[in-house]
Amino acid sequence: MCALLVALGLAEDWKSAEKMIRERRPYIKMNSLHRKNLEEWSKYRLTAPRDGESVVSSVIMSSNSKKQ
Repeated sequence: MCALLVALGLAEDWKSAEKMIRERRPYIKMNSLHRKNLEEWSKYRLTAPRDGESVVSSVIMSSNSKKQ
């Protein structure tokens, strides 16, 4: 979930995503492997679009236009 929030541009990094999740679900448990993998993923991830439109909304819009 942390990676998804970052990929969608809703969180700056996985640590801020974890904080967002914890605000709503304080009982989540992330172990050292989770954190290690997120840190590694962060090194190689592509940055989210900055124009306010997420990658997912772009995919949904293009998918919907094909159906019509």
